[in-house]
Amino acid sequence: MITEFLKEIEGINFIDIGSSGNLNPKWKNLEPYINLTGFDPNGDECQRMSALPNNFRSLKYLPYAVAGDEDEHTLYKTKSIYCYSLLEPNTKWLNRFSFRELFEIIGKESINTVLLSKIESLKDLDADIIKVDTQGLEFPILSNAEDLMDKAFFIETETGFVQNYKGETTYAEIDLFMRSKGFLLFDLNTNHRISRNNIFKEDVTGSEQILWCEATWMKDYISSFDKGLLSEDSINREKALKILIICALQGSIDFGFELAILFNQLNILDQKELNLLQDKNNWMLIDLPSKPDDNLLKQNNNINLMGTFFRLLPACLRRDISIQAQISVTKKHLFKL
Repeated sequence: MITEFLKEIEGINFIDIGSSGNLNPKWKNLEPYINLTGFDPNGDECQRMSALPNNFRSLKYLPYAVAGDEDEHTLYKTKSIYCYSLLEPNTKWLNRFSFRELFEIIGKESINTVLLSKIESLKDLDADIIKVDTQGLEFPILSNAEDLMDKAFFIETETGFVQNYKGETTYAEIDLFMRSKGFLLFDLNTNHRISRNNIFKEDVTGSEQILWCEATWMKDYISSFDKGLLSEDSINREKALKILIICALQGSIDFGFELAILFNQLNILDQKELNLLQDKNNWMLIDLPSKPDDNLLKQNNNINLMGTFFRLLPACLRRDISIQAQISVTKKHLFKL
């Protein structure tokens, strides 16, 4: 049933702010239906990523540094590229932890920032999914992109529980903001425990401090309609189908069915479709087509196999491997390939 809905839509519009060229593996089965818009301030890097093999319905990278204002900022380049930020690392705080080396500042660059709301190519975009991973700037970016947030159903944020960067807005602030915009928290990955920089830093127990998290939010259309914040003509059939598809992919079929009842009441879904959605098997995303790229398929299979093996390891060992992997990307190669 949900698979049939895919035939009616013009693709799921995914905005990736803080793009690294790869989405979370959970989106893999849906990639042939995703229209991905990613951001990187380096125009050459945008061209490079756009040229990589991919399985998306459409793909474009825009050469912008997105922030909460339009101004000139300093980009702090750290030893790990994954820790680059427009905010200065909170060195005094970070030095207390075993991964402090990743945040060592190795360079600075002046860079001009833009607001999402001012990017011309996004003004008419009916966004469905927004992912924000910008090292401490998630709140100012989203709070200045309310038109896109009004359209989006699913939002992913990565935020610190403490100020790992100077001036960083924390999860507590994101939580208040997202709830004020009608979003519900559906998942919280807090598997980011970092040991202190002392004699026990290698003795990971799984009870170290949690420094940041990834959060998954979905819009509560039911409460919004009850409160009169949305009118009956504010959602059409295509949007409703995309919402149900996203719920199916996330495994949130209880919430999806609750929304399906609402869409039936709004005459967006007919009674036959609602009846079929009472069977959990009809929420399965099966037999999804993909582009014929054997190399990409093998790569994805290898990634999935590695992910499965990784999840079999104890949590404390997974955390240690993750930290060491981040450190290793900053080291020189041992062999020339």
